[in-house]
Amino acid sequence: MRTLIRRADVFDGKSTRLREQVNIVIEDNLIREIVPGDVPAENFEAVYDAKGYTVIPGLVDAHVHLSWHSTELDRMRVDEVAVRAARVAEIMLLKGFTTVRDAGGLTYGVKKCIDGGIIPGPRVFPSNAYISQTCGHGDGRSSRAQSVLPGDRPISPFLLSGASVIADGVPEMLKAAREQLFLGASQIKLMAGGGFSSRYDPIRTLQFSLEEMRAAVGAAEDFGTYVMAHIYTPAAMRRAAQAGVKSFEHATFIDEETARVIQDQGIWICPCPQFGGEPSEEGAPAPKPPTSKPPNPYDTEYIEKSRNPEQATELINRFNLPIVFGTDVGFSLEFIAAGQLKDFRAYKKRFGSHKGLVSATGAAHELLKLSTSQNPYPQGKIGVLTAGAFADLLFVRGNPAEDLAILADRGNIAFIMKDGRVYKDLNTSARSDSSPDKPQ
Repeated sequence: MRTLIRRADVFDGKSTRLREQVNIVIEDNLIREIVPGDVPAENFEAVYDAKGYTVIPGLVDAHVHLSWHSTELDRMRVDEVAVRAARVAEIMLLKGFTTVRDAGGLTYGVKKCIDGGIIPGPRVFPSNAYISQTCGHGDGRSSRAQSVLPGDRPISPFLLSGASVIADGVPEMLKAAREQLFLGASQIKLMAGGGFSSRYDPIRTLQFSLEEMRAAVGAAEDFGTYVMAHIYTPAAMRRAAQAGVKSFEHATFIDEETARVIQDQGIWICPCPQFGGEPSEEGAPAPKPPTSKPPNPYDTEYIEKSRNPEQATELINRFNLPIVFGTDVGFSLEFIAAGQLKDFRAYKKRFGSHKGLVSATGAAHELLKLSTSQNPYPQGKIGVLTAGAFADLLFVRGNPAEDLAILADRGNIAFIMKDGRVYKDLNTSARSDSSPDKPQ
């Protein structure tokens, strides 16, 4: 099938200036060329007029949890988790996220159904199960009464589901990492420090020894890919950097010494707005994720002493550390529905509109290339609009490269195409011919 998008002002994912009034020629699910001038419409089965919009690559959220969408996961059957994950995937696609990097959870079946056209959803770069030490951020047991049975069989339904894997010591780490690679992981996810939602590990705990993390990095590198790590504190980041981890998720309490290490080693940061993110433009408080973690005075003390969002932003900008857009959406369907796009306001405030938009498009394109032979979508480019890219694109009212907050309002996204198929078209006058795929 040949599709033409006419009169498009194109943000290609990286450039500071738009390509104005060009035509995007799509064959099946790939962009074949972007050309100026007039292109005869009669040779195309579908023609769309983008006049008045900015056409940008489909958005990439580099840190989501398709299946970690409730604080009650340890009380859910695996089939309920999977059905909810399918709904989450559809919500994300209809917000304009045509690709996501899943940062750990029950992903294999949902991704397979999306790729097979059974359910709507974004392209998924899966980590599959995140790997945690015992009493670590991914040890999802909801009670200390949930012990491990003989044969390493946990009582916890969450651990039994395979959404998280416990590994202690180098042999267990190697087995856990290789099992995720067997399931098609595009990268390996480690829980390398304490968390805000896990019940039994304070924020400042160091998790996994250097040898354990090096084992995971080696297993990933043997398959041509890399390790991403949940991580908050400078001490944890420096250990992970020494082990060869390539992507730091959160990095909330970064200091100058650690920023220099990250710069020297070319490590990516996915800042992920935390603690509820940014309030709405109307001043309403941002929705906060629910949590089952009891109050921890040690966490409160550490956060009060160490958290300095302005310092983290200043260090990322001063050292020009590579960042990607990520939201860490999960916890509940309501929180997911209210969040994700709103975090563009936070990225605009912290990094500026152009850099913020690049973080969700062209920068993500560069990060995803680290998966090399584990890339599940080698047929096309992701996060950019250029010849050879997948036909994943949005029509946006206004220019988000100049004002990123435009994307915080899903009503400004008038048209969503993924893989050459239209999933949303709010402006029927933008179509000058009919498409075989009716807008949804």
